[in-house]
Amino acid sequence: MVCAFLFYRRKLKKPIELLEAAYRKVAENDLDFVLRYDSLDEMGKLCEAFEKMRRSLSENNREMWRQMEERKRLNAAFSHDLRTPLTVLKGHASMLLSSLPQHSLPQEEVIGEVRTMAAHITRLEKYVEAMTQLQRLEDIEIRREPVDAAVLIGALEETAGILCGDKTLLSHDTVEGGAFRLDEEAVSQVFENLLSNAVRYAEQKIEITFRTSAQFFCIEVSDDGAGFSCAGLEQATAPFYREKQEFGDLHMGIGLNICKILCIKHGGYLSVANRKEGGACVTAVFAV
Repeated sequence: MVCAFLFYRRKLKKPIELLEAAYRKVAENDLDFVLRYDSLDEMGKLCEAFEKMRRSLSENNREMWRQMEERKRLNAAFSHDLRTPLTVLKGHASMLLSSLPQHSLPQEEVIGEVRTMAAHITRLEKYVEAMTQLQRLEDIEIRREPVDAAVLIGALEETAGILCGDKTLLSHDTVEGGAFRLDEEAVSQVFENLLSNAVRYAEQKIEITFRTSAQFFCIEVSDDGAGFSCAGLEQATAPFYREKQEFGDLHMGIGLNICKILCIKHGGYLSVANRKEGGACVTAVFAV
């Protein structure tokens, strides 16, 4: 009996108390703690397993919170951008309803009003398509597979040559041979979006640079256009943000937001900047 009591005090009492305290914190949804018990015995292994579970729960909670905040920002941006076409449609519809019964509008003006309304309806449809596309991105799973660096960069440069059209394309590659674990489809989608943006804003020249480190694969795309405005540097990766907002422009402003989401899902990030010599520079980073 004495031996059992001593064994409990020396080997079981402290880890059991630690586990009970940790259990109570988890039950209260408090994951902001660390369970430490420096022992190599079975109770030490049990405490280590509990700590791994706590870390996993904490990471899952942070990811869920990030997704909820991202969804709130997306919904807010979507609601904000819907107001303009809806307000315009309401105004045109109101005018037609008041004018048509009196036959006070010439047929040409009626046709013009209807065409304007049709254009805004098309824009609303594009917004809905963009919203659906962004929501689907949250469900995408990144699948890293071994990819030959030279083959991947060659394919991306070939794509760039096609997308850049008559613009001057400069490509720099500091990547040494070898393989990386990447989701090639996600990398290609980000690259194509960055190139499309560069082609859209470049005056004549587009420059791409491929770099690697022990942990990351980086793609930098720059152009010789006007660069980002002060607001653009802050908001360029936000959903539905556009530097220029012109009627008839069906560009939805989700390209960089898509790139940002895919980079984060791939363990990296997206950064935007202006070059000293002028023009925009966007860098996509993927964990390998």
